[in-house]
Amino acid sequence: MTRLLSRTILALAALACAATAHAHGDGDHSHDEPVAQESAAAPQLEISGDGIELVGEIADRKLTIYLDRSATNAPVDEAEIKLTVDGIAGGTAKRIRAGTFEIPAPWADDPGLKPLQFSVAIDGKAQVLAGDMTIAEAAHEHAATPQTWEAALSNFYTWVIAGFATMFGFVLAFAFRPIRLPAATDEAAATSTPNDHGAPQSRISAISAAFAIGALTAVTLLPGQARAHEGHDHGAEPELPAGAQNAAPRRLPNGDVFLPKASQRLLHVRTIIAERQKTRRARELIGSVVPDPSFFGQVQAPMDGRIELAKRGISHVGERVKAGEVLAFLAPSIPIADLGTMQQLRAEVAGKLKIAEQKLARLKRIATVVAQKEIDDTRTELEALREQQSVLQSKDAELMPLKAPVDGVISVANVRAGQVVTTRETLFEIVDPDRLWIEAISGAEHTDPDISNAYAIDLDNHSLKLTLVGRAPSLRQQAQPLQFRIDEPHEGLTINSAVKVLIQQGAPVEGVVLPAAAVVRAANGMARVWAKEGPQLFRPLPVRVAPLDGENVLVLDGVPEGERIVTDGAELINQVR
Repeated sequence: MTRLLSRTILALAALACAATAHAHGDGDHSHDEPVAQESAAAPQLEISGDGIELVGEIADRKLTIYLDRSATNAPVDEAEIKLTVDGIAGGTAKRIRAGTFEIPAPWADDPGLKPLQFSVAIDGKAQVLAGDMTIAEAAHEHAATPQTWEAALSNFYTWVIAGFATMFGFVLAFAFRPIRLPAATDEAAATSTPNDHGAPQSRISAISAAFAIGALTAVTLLPGQARAHEGHDHGAEPELPAGAQNAAPRRLPNGDVFLPKASQRLLHVRTIIAERQKTRRARELIGSVVPDPSFFGQVQAPMDGRIELAKRGISHVGERVKAGEVLAFLAPSIPIADLGTMQQLRAEVAGKLKIAEQKLARLKRIATVVAQKEIDDTRTELEALREQQSVLQSKDAELMPLKAPVDGVISVANVRAGQVVTTRETLFEIVDPDRLWIEAISGAEHTDPDISNAYAIDLDNHSLKLTLVGRAPSLRQQAQPLQFRIDEPHEGLTINSAVKVLIQQGAPVEGVVLPAAAVVRAANGMARVWAKEGPQLFRPLPVRVAPLDGENVLVLDGVPEGERIVTDGAELINQVR
C-alpha cells in the first residue's frame, strides 16, 4: 500500500511538471498560437499640388481627406473631390466640415500598394493629384495576459483548489494506511526496541503526502504564465496600437514636430510666406497715458466753504458731463471777525437808509418850496443805500455753483455732502477719453528728430498708433520728454497707466516682418520660429529679431525668403514633446 501511495504522488508530480513544461528554457513561447489581431498603423497619404495640399487617412473603412491652402494652411471651404483607385472610379468625397471630406474605402480591406488619383475642383479650377498609399497587413497580438506568483496567490480560487486537494490527500493517506493484525501487533511489540518510531513516522508520512498532493494540484492548475521564471519571454507587453501612436502629435529625435492635420485644425495653425522687405527698426521707450490738455479740466474751490448737494445730487466718477453743468454747490464760510465787521456795516447802512427815507418824505411834503435837485439827490442816495444793504446781507443762504469747465467724463471726484473744503482744493477732474496723449521719456543720447512711425503697447498688449505732437527743448532729469497723440484710443486705457512706446527712426534695414506671436522661446531661451516643412511636419528655426510696431517684429536673420512660417499656433507647437 505504501508503494501505491508513493506511485500516486509521483504521478501527480509528473502531471505538474508536464503542465509547467511550456514555460521553461530559453525560447520565446509567446507567439505559438495568435488569437487576436493588433491594430495596424492608419495608412496615410500626403500630396502637394498647385497652392493646395492633401492628406488622406484610412480609418473604419473610410478615407478622410484634409484639404488646405499651402500658403496659409487654411482649410479649403468649398471643393469637389473625385477619387480614382487603381484606375477604377471610387466616388465623390462628401464634405464633413470646412476642409474635411470623407469617402467610403472598401478597397482598403486588401493589403498592398494602392495608386490613388484625386481630381480636385476649387472655384471652377480643377487639378489632379496622384499618389500611392500602402495598406499594410494586420499585425497580431496575444490574448494571454502575463501573470505572476503574487497574482496567483491573491486569487481566491487558487486557495479553494489547494484546500480541496489537501483534504483529498488526507482521505487518500488514511485509506491506504498500513493495517496491523492483532498477532502481528503482539509480535511487533515483543520485538520492538525503544528506538523504534515506525508508527509516528507513518503518520508523518501520511500528513506530508496530503500537503504534497495539495501543493502539486495547485501548481498544476495555476496559469502557465504565473509559473514562468525569470529570464524568459512571457508575451508582448500591452502597448498603444501603432495607429494611435501615429495619430498623436510628437517631437521627433531631430527636433522637428509631427502634427497631424486633425490636431492642426484644433490648434488653428496658420502660416504665411516669408518675404524680405526694408523697414526701420524700432526703439523702445517708457511712457504713460496723459490727458489731452485741451480737453482736460479741473474744478477747484475758489474759497473756503462747505459742499452742498445739487438738485440731481453730487456728481460721481465715471459720469459724463457737459461744459457748464453744475456738479455741486459751495456754501462760503466767513470768519467770526469778518462777521462782526459785516454786522456793524449792515447796522450803519440800515441807519443811514432810515434817515434818507425820512428826509425824502419831508422833501416831498414841501416840494413846492424846495428845489427839485435836492429831492433827486436824496432819492439817489436812498437807492445807493438800499443797494449797499443788499450786498451786506447774510452770506449763509448764498450758494456758489461749481460747474464743469469742459465736456468729458469725471475721473476724480473728491467731494461729499457737508464736506468742508479749502481754497484751491481740487474737487473734480474731467477728461475726454477720446482725446488722450502718451508722454514718453527718451534718453539724451537719442536725439534723432526723424521719427517715421510710433506705436504704444498697453498692459493688454494692444498696439496703438501714435502721432508725434512735439518734444521738449530741455531735458528733464537728463531725459527728453516726447508727447504723442493716440489716433484711435480704446475704452481700456486709463490715465497714468504705463505703456511701452516704440518709435521707428534711423536708416531702413532688411528683414522679414512676422507677427509677434510667431516668435517663441526655445528651452535654451533663444528666439525661434516654426517653419512648415510638409503637410504634417514642422521644423524650428533659430532667429534674431528686433521690435517693430508691437503687433509685428522684424526678423533680421534666420528665416530664408519663401519659407512657410507659422503665425497662429506657434506657441502650442512649441509645447509638443
